[in-house]
Amino acid sequence: MLINWIINVTPFAVLSLIASAVGSQEDLIDSFANVGYLVLASCFGMAMQFLIVHVVIYYLVTKTNPFTYLRCIIPAQTMAFACASSAATIPMTLKSVRSTGIVPESVLRFVVPLGATINMDGSAIYFPCACIWLAVLNGVEPNVAHYFLLIIIATIGSAGAAPVPSSGLVLIVTAYNTVFGTTGIPDGFAYVVAIDWFLDRCITVTNVTGDSMVCGMVSHLCPVDDNEEDVGWSLGCRQEAHVD
Repeated sequence: MLINWIINVTPFAVLSLIASAVGSQEDLIDSFANVGYLVLASCFGMAMQFLIVHVVIYYLVTKTNPFTYLRCIIPAQTMAFACASSAATIPMTLKSVRSTGIVPESVLRFVVPLGATINMDGSAIYFPCACIWLAVLNGVEPNVAHYFLLIIIATIGSAGAAPVPSSGLVLIVTAYNTVFGTTGIPDGFAYVVAIDWFLDRCITVTNVTGDSMVCGMVSHLCPVDDNEEDVGWSLGCRQEAHVD
């Protein structure tokens, strides 16, 4: 009952945060332009993650066309964008990767759930972007040490992020306070909350794409025949039963 109350009042809480942030600005055009820079920077980072890391590494590992493989992953990406949850997308991710016909069932059922839990590529990209944006907005000039510390915290923290919508908002505040030595919620965080509904979906698409691509690479590096595996398991059970 308490959770339902919180969910019901959340839109009003977010609206009050945004109204306070907008009302305190003298130049709204400049403020909204700054928010646009955050969205563009985050989306650009995720696009580079897809093109350079996912596509290039998949090609180097498997020596096959990654876009042929990616055509089968489109339903999982669409589901990820719709629900913004890696955990909720697991059934569709399993179905999409299975439709490629090159990933064994044993690899599929191990990599996808594990990736939905700890493989958060998009979150690791978004956290530093949001923290640096908040720092500049609050008059803090980041240095090289801040960037390196953000990379470390974002990498480790993203692995612990829950695979549910908007779970990264708490980690953004935590990372910001840890790196820049502040406490509480920084000014301008309401803007991050306002655009999180869109960026969180892009983050989830990046995460699900990474899980799917890793499935293809693992199946290439560690070929497994599900039929042979099932036969070996059944023979082992029969031998144990005979011994007993």
